[in-house]
Amino acid sequence: MSWRYKLYNIEPEQVVTIDPINDNFQPYVEELGGALNAHNFDDEALSRSNFKESAAHIFHLSQANDVELGKLGYDNSTAANWVIIRANESWQSFPDTGLTLTFTARASKVYLCASFNIHCGTNKTYTLDSDGNRVPAYRQLGYGYLVALRFDGTVLNETIVGSGDAGVDAFSANDFNRTSTDKVTFGEPQGGGGTAGARLPLTVDAVLDIVPGEHTVEVVVMNIKGSMRTIESRNTFIGQRELFALEMVR
Repeated sequence: MSWRYKLYNIEPEQVVTIDPINDNFQPYVEELGGALNAHNFDDEALSRSNFKESAAHIFHLSQANDVELGKLGYDNSTAANWVIIRANESWQSFPDTGLTLTFTARASKVYLCASFNIHCGTNKTYTLDSDGNRVPAYRQLGYGYLVALRFDGTVLNETIVGSGDAGVDAFSANDFNRTSTDKVTFGEPQGGGGTAGARLPLTVDAVLDIVPGEHTVEVVVMNIKGSMRTIESRNTFIGQRELFALEMVR
């Protein structure tokens, strides 16, 4: 028998009711009735091999493989297995592996987590090709992004990362187009708000109580004001990425 401490003390002059008395006795009754716990077993009585893999947690994963780590994606996003972020201002989702996951769940708590890289420029207006000729290059410009998780069609507000209030955020430039052919590097993103200039891993996560059945979780991105632009294109990209759901069934 494990140690049990009663939940409620009966105080002097207290009007005694049956509910707190029942609550005090319930742990003893449950244990004597067979509802045993870790205090009643020897440390080596049970091992992980005695349980199914899904006894406590069920893991669902969507992970992109063979994703280019260098700059190839700026020239050929398909070959690099990069995903295009379109230059529009609404929430956009992606059907690609690592950015959407559909799974069938038990009724339980679930931990949702997505990790990914956004590529939005090389901080230069041009690069030199093998013959020494200048060719246009991508730069990090614009207002940046909001990123979040969307579960069964609803954006989870608590997962939103970034900001982008043009009435509050400061901006380093009003004109995001540059025509100079001189080599330019920027110490900070030209623009402001959101996750501007992000070439770092981003992570968004949440814990939810869910009902049994099929569910879909997605990574969604908002290109604030649709103004993240470059010399040749206003598209930017998501590179390495993974999305998982961890059901906590016990």
